[in-house]
Amino acid sequence: MTSPPSDRGIGAVEPLWCPKEASEFLTVSQAALSRWRERVGPPFVQVGGVYRYNPVTVRAWESEQEAAHG
Repeated sequence: MTSPPSDRGIGAVEPLWCPKEASEFLTVSQAALSRWRERVGPPFVQVGGVYRYNPVTVRAWESEQEAAHG
């Protein structure tokens, strides 16, 4: 059984987010996130036709957008 993220210790890697989790964090629809993949959205990886988002890079992307657009 996997430990909750808070119990994994220093250096632990967060699991990748699915589009639903990323869209919930960004408070946008999954459809918007899908459109963003084509041009403006946060970095993602595609593994066997499945999109995944690294929580660290999504948070960094959000911070960059906030700094650039207020």
